[in-house]
Amino acid sequence: MANHDRVSERYYGEINSEESHEATRTRIHWMCREATGKRILDIGCSQGITSILLGREGFRVTGIDLEEESIQYAREELAKESRLVRNNVDFRLLDITQWKARTTFDTVLLGEVLEHFAHPETLLLQIHRLLQEEGTLVVTVPYGYHPFYDHKQTFYAGNLAMCLLPYFEVLKLEVHHKYLCCVARKRRKTQLYMSPTLNQLMEWMELDHVHFAAVEKNHLRLMNQRKKALDNAVEQVKRLRRQENVEG
Repeated sequence: MANHDRVSERYYGEINSEESHEATRTRIHWMCREATGKRILDIGCSQGITSILLGREGFRVTGIDLEEESIQYAREELAKESRLVRNNVDFRLLDITQWKARTTFDTVLLGEVLEHFAHPETLLLQIHRLLQEEGTLVVTVPYGYHPFYDHKQTFYAGNLAMCLLPYFEVLKLEVHHKYLCCVARKRRKTQLYMSPTLNQLMEWMELDHVHFAAVEKNHLRLMNQRKKALDNAVEQVKRLRRQENVEG
């Protein structure tokens, strides 16, 4: 079953809630700001919105995805852009893990892709090969548990950083709208048994502490709202039954 991600439609507010629109725009704009150099590879580009936005700014972008429907949508959206933007962006239907290209890129974008891999090292090794020396990797993943059938990983700050550490130096970890956002730099050589420093561990633990506490508080608030609504419903049923008894 395909994932049918509809990120461009969410970005433009055509589907889902206002909260979803804002979260999508925030995340995509953050990724665009973190891109470095001129040659960009957008892995899992979906409907192509991030690639097109960067193409409008003069970046040379290759967007790739496994889903034919998504690539077709992206190409149709690109066809609506000016010739200058069209010349900057190339959408391709292909499997990144099987791509034998010798081209290298200044930045690789990996937006909501890593959680779909049971063996992320396969993907990360390929990205390491495709990046220029000291090239930039920009990653976003859902923060914590997200109930979607194809998610094979659940990420928090610590385990995302540890997943990347053998291949990339983690420069930045942030949380935006329930998404974990990371910027990393390519290591000259992969080091499969990298250990984080104490400062790194403390930083990741603090980020998880702050944001997981916020998640718990929000969960408690929602539970209290639901309990109040349930209590009100129960009282309304009782009133109706009393009224029925009086009238009977």
